[in-house]
Amino acid sequence: MVKTIGVFKDFLSKLFSKTKSGGVIEISNYSQAELNFAIESFAVFTTIEMIASLLTKCEFKTYDKFKEFRGYEWYSLNVKPNKNQNATQFWHEVYCKLLYYQEVLIVDIGGQKIIADDFNMKENAIIDSVFSEVSRGDITFNKTFNSSEVLYMKYANTNVKSLISNVFGLYNKLISEASDKYIKSGGQKGILNVDAIARGEPDFEDKFADLMKNKFKSYFTSKNAVLPLWKGLTYVPQTTDNVKKSTSEITDIKSLVDDAMSRVAQAYKIPPALVRGEVAGLKDAFDIMLTVCIDPLANMASEEMTSKLFKPDDVIKGSYIDADTTCIKHIDIFDIATNIDKLISCGFASIDEAREKAGMTAIKEDWSEKHWITKNYQDIENYAATGDANLKGGENNE
Repeated sequence: MVKTIGVFKDFLSKLFSKTKSGGVIEISNYSQAELNFAIESFAVFTTIEMIASLLTKCEFKTYDKFKEFRGYEWYSLNVKPNKNQNATQFWHEVYCKLLYYQEVLIVDIGGQKIIADDFNMKENAIIDSVFSEVSRGDITFNKTFNSSEVLYMKYANTNVKSLISNVFGLYNKLISEASDKYIKSGGQKGILNVDAIARGEPDFEDKFADLMKNKFKSYFTSKNAVLPLWKGLTYVPQTTDNVKKSTSEITDIKSLVDDAMSRVAQAYKIPPALVRGEVAGLKDAFDIMLTVCIDPLANMASEEMTSKLFKPDDVIKGSYIDADTTCIKHIDIFDIATNIDKLISCGFASIDEAREKAGMTAIKEDWSEKHWITKNYQDIENYAATGDANLKGGENNE
């Protein structure tokens, strides 16, 4: 992905470049392939960035005998996986690589979790698959890794990259036509009248060449400019409905980009409205994305780490790692006050558990860790045994 982003930045720097004279900004000539690549990259990277940023908010909780605890593994996953990355940077890179390249490899080097930039994989059906020539930056590790020694995730949506390429292939011609019309409608045209007097000048050819190649170019590309003409030259601009047409063409291109981004979002199982920045139905769209996009990716990471860091017997006894995706959504405690009261009063959650789900710090006192239940809740048999067996309510016993 790093290489791809670099190409995209080079394209942008080439598209908008400064001239040597006057610092005038001009649009350089660029190929249609570059334009298509820029639009495709924008849509794909925008979608991947959104998913990865949300996933970095997850907390990986570690459990022993079904009780949550914080040890070195928790610290490694949530604070500092290696000396050069914190947890947010680490997981953002992991998910970006997974979503773009369809796979990601993490190796353990001296207790540090290192994300591989490149590797070769020999896949086996029964015995461990083998990873060789694993590299990070300029370093290639001089050893092979078995699949049981590494964390390896492969994106289940294996057709997403080919789907995106096919989608943009359908738009190549449309984007090309819209771009050509935009350039033509947005340009300036005029007629230059050259009288015989001007042609009679001894240095006419040199002055005329300089006028056409340099002075007119700076005049058209500058926001405010004055163009001096010598005697015998008259420039008459051709007025058209450039502004109206340019606005229309910009709208056409924007529609193509929005449509392309919608299709990329659908490929990654995200409601298109979220990628396009629409606010209508935002809550429902966000809930859908959590269910069909975020949760499966978080579960993939949890299952991979649980299976590699714990033995089967330990997992059966309650040792595992779980990605808490409830950290993603911001919660207003005043909006959920009534619901919190019901959860605590019926014994469903302790005060500490309710506080943690609301994004607050647990109190860690004996009374806050207990489960409470109000007198409104009691066993129906106990209620009948008290002698007040009238369950109809609101009526007098006679």
